[in-house]
Amino acid sequence: MIRRAETESELGACVEIFNAVDADVRLAIGDLRDAQGPVFLHEGGGYLYLADSTVQRRAYSMVRVRPEARRRGIGTALLEVAREEARRMGKDGIWGRVECDDQESRGWLLRRGFRETLQDVELIRQVESGDGEVAENVALLGPQHLAGAYAVEVECVPDVPSTAPMRAEPFERWRERIAKHAVTVVALDEERVVGYATAEALHGMPHRLEHGLTAVLRSHRGRGIATRLKNAQIAWAAARGYTELVTHTDTTNLATRRVNTKLGYAERLGPIVVEREL
Repeated sequence: MIRRAETESELGACVEIFNAVDADVRLAIGDLRDAQGPVFLHEGGGYLYLADSTVQRRAYSMVRVRPEARRRGIGTALLEVAREEARRMGKDGIWGRVECDDQESRGWLLRRGFRETLQDVELIRQVESGDGEVAENVALLGPQHLAGAYAVEVECVPDVPSTAPMRAEPFERWRERIAKHAVTVVALDEERVVGYATAEALHGMPHRLEHGLTAVLRSHRGRGIATRLKNAQIAWAAARGYTELVTHTDTTNLATRRVNTKLGYAERLGPIVVEREL
């Protein structure tokens, strides 16, 4: 009844489930093809996405079940697959996100041993032609920047708010992921990369880009570099017809929130991070 989703038909079924559950975000098959971990389909109307993450010893897990198929054990069965797969990956816990206003799902997770740990803020910016600015010493990522950008990743990932230690993924996996992003920009101090920022396209929402990590070396923080990186991404998006940018950060990350709001991003409370030991 549960199998790994690999064919177009199976991935399409997962997309339909996601879009039936999440009315505000649209998914497409391309988004699942680009996913960094396996997808499992439950024939009763649910699916599971599982992936390695930068949170040490934790796997990221997302379970979705059609509203009309709930209370039949589908989510519980998928969660058990998540636990088994996470153990196989050598993890000792799983984590995920749940919308703060989804009381039904929050209660379901709490009854199954999850605890709520962090709260995200979602920030959205509408984009119009001519928005943004590319400052001096900000450039598109090139092959000559990869080693320097990865050094920024290694230093900055442990600074991301988390209840468990975080570390950068191996270089080859990082480079493969970066190559799939729509745009990555770097900040340079002479020839040295001192910051970088990514954004990825969403196949189900082609008008929108989603920001990934915006990172600046500790030695160069407080100089407006993060603002210049994000402003360059806004300019890149505007020049290519995107109309919306979205990003998420922890409520405690006040510095990043200030950068975003200064650039015109509107805040709303986002998902809650939930975690469970295996």
